[in-house]
Amino acid sequence: MKILLVAINAKYIHSNPAVFSLKACASEYGSLVDIVEFTINQQPAYILQEIYKKAPDVVAFSCYIWNYRLIDSIIFDLHKVLPDADIWAGGPEITYNAEETIRKWQLRGIMTGPGESVFRRLAASYAANASDELPAVLDGNHEHRLSLDEIPFWYEDVQEDEHRIIYYESSRGCPFSCSYCLSSIDKTMDFRSVERVCRELDFFLERKVPQVKFVDRTFNCRKEHALPILKHILEHDNGVTNFHFEMAADLLDEDYLTVLESMRSGAVQLEIGVQSTNERTIREINRRMDFGKVAAAVTRILKKDNIHVHLDLIAGLPYEDMDSFRRSFNDVYDLYPHQLQLGFLKVLKGSAMELHAQEYGLQYSALPPYEVLFTKWLSYEAVCHLKQIEEVLEIYYNSGQFRTSLKYLCGYFETPFDMYEYIAAWYEKHGLFGIRLSRVQKYETLLECGISRITFGAEDDLSCRRVRQDPSTERMISIYREYLTFDLYLREPNMKSRPAFCPSIDRWKERIHDMIYEESKTHAIFPALSDRSYRELMKTLHIEIFEYIFGHLTACVFYSEKGEKECWREVNIS
Repeated sequence: MKILLVAINAKYIHSNPAVFSLKACASEYGSLVDIVEFTINQQPAYILQEIYKKAPDVVAFSCYIWNYRLIDSIIFDLHKVLPDADIWAGGPEITYNAEETIRKWQLRGIMTGPGESVFRRLAASYAANASDELPAVLDGNHEHRLSLDEIPFWYEDVQEDEHRIIYYESSRGCPFSCSYCLSSIDKTMDFRSVERVCRELDFFLERKVPQVKFVDRTFNCRKEHALPILKHILEHDNGVTNFHFEMAADLLDEDYLTVLESMRSGAVQLEIGVQSTNERTIREINRRMDFGKVAAAVTRILKKDNIHVHLDLIAGLPYEDMDSFRRSFNDVYDLYPHQLQLGFLKVLKGSAMELHAQEYGLQYSALPPYEVLFTKWLSYEAVCHLKQIEEVLEIYYNSGQFRTSLKYLCGYFETPFDMYEYIAAWYEKHGLFGIRLSRVQKYETLLECGISRITFGAEDDLSCRRVRQDPSTERMISIYREYLTFDLYLREPNMKSRPAFCPSIDRWKERIHDMIYEESKTHAIFPALSDRSYRELMKTLHIEIFEYIFGHLTACVFYSEKGEKECWREVNIS
């Protein structure tokens, strides 16, 4: 007898904690249970073959919005190649239409709700040759629920996962009732004991796991749970491991902020869901959020500059039209988080949002991930427009490669949203959407786009026209070129060829060589490179001369090697 748990993840670096939790909770039947993981980027035929090779008697799929269509494409052929195998499924994507999915996929059954108890029952039944007694729907909501403290720790050998994200659950459920989220349906909350969490985190810390991602919906919803865990991470930091948390920023009081400000740079990263700053929208989706408190907490964390902060917005929410979303975007952008995720509403099955879809004039895709098409406030044309803005936001802002040049260019627009609208319109005008641009081409495109705006202002028709020979305009363009050059060499100081858009430094070549020679003798700028010779430093360092952006003639020395954080030093040479 072999029971095969099948996980199909969105990416290779992801893992599926659900299947490992199920196996751990049926440990007495462990010899019967095997796990296999795939990704959605693999071909259905390959996945089918690999499952067949395992020769399972029972196959159980873990179903989510990102893998539902792939499972749907292989399950009928799976019946043909393994006609005697029982096929089960579970997961949030099929919880609320279990009977329909059983019929469509010809399943033996579906596991709904918390899966640990029901999977243990399933494994026990097959081990005892009593599977005929199992109902078609095994409902975890009506079984004895295992508390999080009863669920074993399943990461016994992290060697297999050393290049993947480790997912960890310290709490289950959410105290909030956001209408777009399935967690709002079940108000039950459960917490793994702080002592146990800290002991298990030590397991990751001792092995220097690169990243541990907490899957808790709102990690800091209970202070007596979250704060001691954060203090433990602070006190036992290994200098390597990064911990990722989803938090409600308006719940971050002085105690939280003091601990977070004390963290090593890179020890923690935060994902904070703002979703909208429209108060009516927030009320309508049953969300509680004080954006003033969010902004204050995020500003304070970012000022310390030791924690990566990721803020989320959702387009397509009720009472949010284009003008409202524009305000939400600008409110969040003005905080300058490290990443701003512009997401689109997913109408999940069983959610309150699905129940109100008709009231909101909400139309969404019939296929996973059930993304919004339009609402009574936001047209399909507007959604398509926001999709383009999302794409250029990812390319230019979220890549982190254009920070100083974007800040300078933004000064030529009334709001940040206007700037990204303009860049998106430039891409559309010049047929750049759908084309894979190189890094240098992205800089060149932003240069051309920016020159047009700087030169012609709000009257710009996005065409490629000759730049007017105006001294003040030429100076502004020169400044803009310097910002682009600074951004480029900050991320890639060892470029083999100099892009044409960079200002010429021919007249400074002798001075640059002298500076590197002096550094090879004194190592005053980068003491950590004291073992490098002049010849080696010529390959390792890049010196750029800037006339405008620092307010005086300045040399910037850039240094970066594989595995090293990008860094630079300013040297006044005036």
